[in-house]
Amino acid sequence: MTERQLATFRHDHESHFLHVTSPRYLAGSGDARHITHALLAAGWSVTSDPACPQTQLDSPDLSARLEVASQFTPSRWWHLTAKPSEATTWSASFSRQVPAEILAGLTDTLLTSAPADAPDPWGLFREANWSVTQSENGTGLEALSPDRRMVVEYSRPLDIEFASFSWRIRAKKYPAAADESPLDGLAVWDGWLNQHTPAHAVAGFITALTSTEPLLRGLGQHGWPFGVQHERTSRTGRVVADAHQQRVKGIQALVRTARRCGRLDAAATTAAPVPASVPTAAHAR
Repeated sequence: MTERQLATFRHDHESHFLHVTSPRYLAGSGDARHITHALLAAGWSVTSDPACPQTQLDSPDLSARLEVASQFTPSRWWHLTAKPSEATTWSASFSRQVPAEILAGLTDTLLTSAPADAPDPWGLFREANWSVTQSENGTGLEALSPDRRMVVEYSRPLDIEFASFSWRIRAKKYPAAADESPLDGLAVWDGWLNQHTPAHAVAGFITALTSTEPLLRGLGQHGWPFGVQHERTSRTGRVVADAHQQRVKGIQALVRTARRCGRLDAAATTAAPVPASVPTAAHAR
């Protein structure tokens, strides 16, 4: 992560007048650098061919890879693969219009150690006043946003023998009618998480998805679908640039702290063992 990259981000944003946009899941894709700059700040590397329009980033230990702007599979504009040590490989894919701030709820979980416990995903939906019901095919559960334009389903397809459970996510162009499946109809964006996605990563994504905090977007940057609220503010893109810079610095500080703690842990592990019997002061004399 370089100062030049941050300066380019600032140049691209600071002259825009901002709109407060909600619901956040229909606010438009935003700036992909909200995600990629965070990964670079955490030590990830760009490993793709500079002449290729697709960007590929690998984690420092090569256990995770993020591919962006796939020219071959537009429905998988974002594709993440992670191979944690002593755990099963998991993956996630999203189409182009997923808001970067929401997807960052997932990718940011790759930058820190997994917590001992993760919240129940359905509890997170209920806390956000989403309805949680049995999935249409009866194999799992689904959550529907209050405006009926965002649905998340965790289930197993009935028409594929031995199929595994997986997460399906869809932001809809129009609210789901009472007599149709929430997953039917025109999509603004789609997402998919496989059954091995860690609980804390799922929770990070759901937390970002269900937040009621609007997103800031510049006028003319996005083709907002029907019913999206966008209120003009006096703030300019300088606010976005400042927040982005603070986000990058915060991640860099977090990584430095983690590395220091790792070195301390390693030093403690490799230190000379304490003798089983330590002489007392009296014996020493």
